[in-house]
Amino acid sequence: MIYLYAYTNHKDGLDNLRRVAAIYFKMREKKIDCEILVNEYRAQLIAKDWGLPLATTIETIKDIDAVATIEDTIIIDSLEKLEGKVLTYPDYFKKVIYLNSCFDNIEFKGAEVIDIYKDGAIFRELNIDRNREGTIYIFGDSDYNKIILKNLENFKNKELDFYWGLYFFVKYEDEIGKYFSKIIESEDYYELIGIYENIVTSSINIAVEAKANGANVYFFAIDNKLDEDRSKLLDKMGITETLDINTITYTNNTKSFIKNINNNINRIISIIDN
Repeated sequence: MIYLYAYTNHKDGLDNLRRVAAIYFKMREKKIDCEILVNEYRAQLIAKDWGLPLATTIETIKDIDAVATIEDTIIIDSLEKLEGKVLTYPDYFKKVIYLNSCFDNIEFKGAEVIDIYKDGAIFRELNIDRNREGTIYIFGDSDYNKIILKNLENFKNKELDFYWGLYFFVKYEDEIGKYFSKIIESEDYYELIGIYENIVTSSINIAVEAKANGANVYFFAIDNKLDEDRSKLLDKMGITETLDINTITYTNNTKSFIKNINNNINRIISIIDN
């Protein structure tokens, strides 16, 4: 069995789960059996809404061995510390594949470490056969520091729809609703990736996935300018980065790069097959 572990919590959002979902759907196409591990029930429920099987919840990365056995392959998408018994996983399990989504070098002896943004990305490839229209802003899944509330005036009179993150505070909606045309629920994530012509986002992972699936994508650095590595990644993928949403000019900017984004899922499957 192959286990896909996505670190999920109310502060860090669901980008890890999106990448695990992309891997799962590709493996299902190739008839490779796998199961999903997450950390809490809301991620478990949204995964089901996205078409994934019911995931198993575990406390932390250190509990993977409570589910998986020595004959299993595990794929880890997590920013949790690699320490203690986790460092013994490559000796215990059949194979360990670690997805490094940060831009620092990670050493995990015995594991196959894939720097997912070094030469491409990990994203779900959707079958989209419809005309796109409209513009939406996707901050992400969690706004623990209330960054959106501090910047609401930026969105006034922009005629933007808004993606409601799974971990947003409940009282957010009334205030946010005053500044956006329509609120789209988180369970509709994959649908919106395929229907909106323009996607403005503050998530690198969502920016890449939307771009790879044909949307015009604009990265709004709402809180701070990105560091050099992340800015270079967006530039390489033809994604416009801005600190001021008022400077965005919506144009068709997808054709030059959409077919050239390398999907690292193919590398993962190759490692499993060998």
